[in-house]
Amino acid sequence: MAKAGSGISADADPITAARAAAEVALASTAVDRADAALLFMNADHGSSATEVVDVATQVLGVAPVGATAAGVLVAGQALESGPGVAILALAGIESETFLLDRVAGNESGAGELLRHAIDAPLRAEDLVVLLPDPYAIAAQPFLEAIQTELGGACLVGAGAVEGAATPPVQWADSEIATGAVAGVVLRGARPRVGVTQACQPVTEPMQVTRTEGHWILEIEGRPALDVFRETAREPLASDLRRAAAFVLVALPEPGDPQASLCAGDYRVRNVAGFSENALAVPEPVTTGERIAFVLREPHGARDDLKRMLAGFSGQPADFAVFLDCCARGAALFDVPGLEAAYLEDALGATPLVGMMGAYEFGPVRGRTELLTYTGVLAAAGAAPDATDGSAGS
Repeated sequence: MAKAGSGISADADPITAARAAAEVALASTAVDRADAALLFMNADHGSSATEVVDVATQVLGVAPVGATAAGVLVAGQALESGPGVAILALAGIESETFLLDRVAGNESGAGELLRHAIDAPLRAEDLVVLLPDPYAIAAQPFLEAIQTELGGACLVGAGAVEGAATPPVQWADSEIATGAVAGVVLRGARPRVGVTQACQPVTEPMQVTRTEGHWILEIEGRPALDVFRETAREPLASDLRRAAAFVLVALPEPGDPQASLCAGDYRVRNVAGFSENALAVPEPVTTGERIAFVLREPHGARDDLKRMLAGFSGQPADFAVFLDCCARGAALFDVPGLEAAYLEDALGATPLVGMMGAYEFGPVRGRTELLTYTGVLAAAGAAPDATDGSAGS
């Protein structure tokens, strides 16, 4: 059984914060040296990443894996603005850490890079955490290439976040980089994973009847923009730019003949643009696909968070990782620390660390997908039979 501890600090000096968080995390494990660690730091301190990682390594006895974030959290406490360092220290678990620094422009070769970065093939009981640079690396082709190497292992992740004066920063094996992917394999973690959505369906799945690349021209034989305006309703319908911040597109699981919109079973994408009668999304949509419109709002998001956490409540776990969208947190719920409080209620004393990222990786019907506006919770050792990485929701 793994031993774990977490620590967080809002000290204005990021090096002091790293030392404090590391000392609390390590003390909670009741060992002298950690075997693995995750460290997340608010992005505005990205220029201090080298010093932060160095001091954390000195305290923990192992180099942490991590990335800059829009916010960091542990169970019961979140730091979404200003300084913040959060650390999860792990002992008694086999781990492999790596920094993939040749992925940008070579996303299709990411699977091979991962294979060479680890000592043994991945297994269903393993947990993989990946933290890419979202600006340098095309997430969808990267993810598709990585899938070939998973071997049934559970993959979760989040895009690193840029600071006011620094690009997204990633670290692993005492190396600091930008434009890279930091990662760790936690062997035998036996994770259970849940996904919570910030956007809830406000239409049934509808058939796309005419497209052109990323542009949806017709839905159910009608101009796509007309359908969007009807969904948004006034006053949003008269202000498309504002409407696009709240009304988004849900893409159900590919190959689902019923285009299910069950909890967690869809991907959300922004409306990327409008034309006279059409709307665009960030990825190509083909004629015959089904889509739905979803609404980003706090009440439905809170209910969905409770639903997801109900699948974990009362089940023992060794440790947990929560990867949250930077558009959630106080910006969505208008309550600072709400998610951290809910996580503490559900997981109790389970050591947890989390970050708010640019996007998330998480499961949709057993397949890892690129997600947005979601929270992805991975609890390790949550149940003896949880060896398939399936969602706990």
